[in-house]
Amino acid sequence: MPKKLNDKELGLIFTPYKTVEYIISRLGEIKDDQLILDPCVGPGIFVEVLLRNGLKKEQIYAFDINPNHKRALNSLGIKFLQQDTLLAIKESDYNNYDFIIGNPPYLNKSSSYIKDNRKELKKIYGKINAHETYSMFIVNSIWRLKEGGKLGFITSDSFLTLSTHKRLRKFILENCLINELLLAPQDLFSNQKVSTSPVIIILTKASKEDDRKNRLNNRIKVVARVENEEDYWSPKKMYEIPQKNYFSLPFNIFYIDIEPQVINLFGSAPKLKNFIKGYIGMHTHNNRKYIAAIEGTDLAGIFTKRNSKIIDSNVQYRIISNTQLKRENWKPYFKRGGSEQYYRPIMEALEWNESSKIKYDIPNNVPFEKEGLIISGISSRLAARYMPKGCYWDSNKAIGFIVENSEISIEYALGLLNSSLYNYLAKGIINNTNSIQLSGIHALPFILPDSKTKLMVENYVKEILIQLKQNDNYNYEKEQMKIDDLIFNLYTMKYNFPERLKRNLDKKYSTYKKV
Repeated sequence: MPKKLNDKELGLIFTPYKTVEYIISRLGEIKDDQLILDPCVGPGIFVEVLLRNGLKKEQIYAFDINPNHKRALNSLGIKFLQQDTLLAIKESDYNNYDFIIGNPPYLNKSSSYIKDNRKELKKIYGKINAHETYSMFIVNSIWRLKEGGKLGFITSDSFLTLSTHKRLRKFILENCLINELLLAPQDLFSNQKVSTSPVIIILTKASKEDDRKNRLNNRIKVVARVENEEDYWSPKKMYEIPQKNYFSLPFNIFYIDIEPQVINLFGSAPKLKNFIKGYIGMHTHNNRKYIAAIEGTDLAGIFTKRNSKIIDSNVQYRIISNTQLKRENWKPYFKRGGSEQYYRPIMEALEWNESSKIKYDIPNNVPFEKEGLIISGISSRLAARYMPKGCYWDSNKAIGFIVENSEISIEYALGLLNSSLYNYLAKGIINNTNSIQLSGIHALPFILPDSKTKLMVENYVKEILIQLKQNDNYNYEKEQMKIDDLIFNLYTMKYNFPERLKRNLDKKYSTYKKV
């Protein structure tokens, strides 16, 4: 580990006193013979509060990688060890502490620390697929806890839902009782120019096979986002969630505020992949060389402006006519994500001759050129668009889907996926970032529609497609409202969704107006 790295480069974030006091208060009674560890102690605010609360200095252990904190911590009389906690873990370090607390550093794969130690970190934490340092600290600390010991951390809340942390969530579920999840104030660290959304997590280690029933039956105190630190003790929105519910959602998502009827939907309904199947697309390895804009599209206009500034014609962006597109040496190509729903003109074409095709990575058994749907992999909302026959698609921002069940149509699938309910299921629950993966879409629940609902949704979607093909600024608010109501009512008949869910969908997840 390079010794030049300072606190900022090591991901240190100073924790406010009231937050520290709350975390310590959630640990319960600390007896005279019990040991407590801060594995990433920094300047020692957790230690200060522990001592102020009357804990004996002999009970407190602290680790930190930064030697600059050594003198101050040693002066407190606690047992401080300068070390890299993540790398300095061996079998004898397991099951040593009754309590572990702290604010682990948030460093991602682009940080100097992870770059310098990638190989060793992967060797230790690879099976749990921990990506950021804070997630590694969670795993590391659970290893160090005694059975029945408690952990209290404040970390980024990204591990609660992102699919990249699904192994971490599974590890927690299989080794701990989750006592509490509390979404701390959004601006808690804003004065340090840190935009991470924080969560307080309190765990009790219960990793033995005999503890499995207790883990499943454990009830979690879950607190929705509070506005300030004073709200920790008297939050406005607090729930009790059975820990077993976290096994019902895709990727064991640690949800905070989801209706029990929606949990039931995820747990009992078939998965979308049984009806609509998606496929990862292809690589050209040189989009600039092999992809052209189609004349008359917005992209062609962008390329024309760029080309006006490029003197060398050999490196100009390529633009082809619609006549050229119809020839055998070009294929319509979907490359872009975005929030457009239902329809967007094909803007790009893929060069398709023998000399170019041998350069491409084209996965086997992908039904390119079939009629289907394109779903944006990068978008603020779930966005599905019509895909005509003959198309190929990229492997990143656009995902091709084919309807696999004869009981539904492409039009019905478009209406369903662009509805406010499915926008909520996908972007409000499975992945609330701007990206969504193929596995997340496949994991969406699905129930077959009755014939009347199916026909009505299809007709509204057909009208939207007709209008958008004539005018891409067409406002389909009227049709979308009808589709949203039809899909919501269909699922409500089986799962008894509350009216407050519909109000939430209308307020936060409707996409009435095209943007």
